Amino acid sequence: MVDTDERQAVSAVAEESGWSHRIADRSDYFNKGVVRVHIVWQGDSVINGGTLYHDDWMQAYSRDLPTVQGWLKR
Repeated sequence: MVDTDERQAVSAVAEESGWSHRIADRSDYFNKGVVRVHIVWQGDSVINGGTLYHDDWMQAYSRDLPTVQGWLKR
């Protein structure tokens, strides 16, 4: 098990970058203008996958946490 709560860490990164955040069960939804990021979690430390949308068009999908965090640092 990971010592840090990755889900909270991702939320903190997004908050610092000005993203709006909504939680629904295992999903986190982040909004910033026309850009959205949807992350699905297994617990609070394992990412199932993340999807990047721009103008409601899916742009990218990744199961790599650093990649998804990179989207939220914009």
